[in-house]
Amino acid sequence: MKLLKSIFTLIFYFIFSLSLFAEIKFSNDFNLNIKKKFSDSNIKLMYTELHLSDKVSFSCFCNAIHGLEKIEDLEIFANSNPDLLVMVDYTKPSTEERLFVVDLRKKQLLISSLVTHGRGTGGLYATNFSNKNNSYSTSSGFYLTGNIYNGKHGESLILYGLEKDKNDNAKKRTIVMHQAYYANKSFAEKYGRLGRSKGCLALPTDLNSKIINLISDGVVLYVHTNFDENKEYDFSKLLSKSF
Repeated sequence: MKLLKSIFTLIFYFIFSLSLFAEIKFSNDFNLNIKKKFSDSNIKLMYTELHLSDKVSFSCFCNAIHGLEKIEDLEIFANSNPDLLVMVDYTKPSTEERLFVVDLRKKQLLISSLVTHGRGTGGLYATNFSNKNNSYSTSSGFYLTGNIYNGKHGESLILYGLEKDKNDNAKKRTIVMHQAYYANKSFAEKYGRLGRSKGCLALPTDLNSKIINLISDGVVLYVHTNFDENKEYDFSKLLSKSF
């Protein structure tokens, strides 16, 4: 009887220790997966440290950071780059630089560039946005960059729209980044605005290769508009699964 009692006690402690180990392991794994989120004060500090006040609106930067945080938690962001962030601030006229690439880890503004919008989106300013085929309009919202390929405009960067019914037709519409002769200062000085694409984000010829090679393969890009300025962004349309 004593022997049976001893065996029972040993089995009990063995099972208890296994369950405790499993609980500890689960807790550790869970804690490892909790991502630190940026507070409002963190975002304001980053905005100041990146010297963006005379370049991009705070509302644009704030939306972009909160979007990056949310997208990092999604399946589509696996193996992507969390350090770089691209912002296109369409509250500005096309004659001003409105595409910005920042390195959040190094706290550096890497690139500031002109960028066009689609002819269906407006003239000097981008005011009308669409996700429809043949609209010749640019789509707003969050994107993830894809691969570089050689198309009719030379080196071009695939863009995956991440928001349902807002920009998720980007790949089908071939809304990409590419170079254009009409996306430079001399064109803007002559005509009072940049030329316009069929919806693509066209870049100056001398910067195109540098920019798209820097931001290819899984960098979040946010296209900000006057409709998004100074208001809480609606992230409910973000897609969670792969394309």
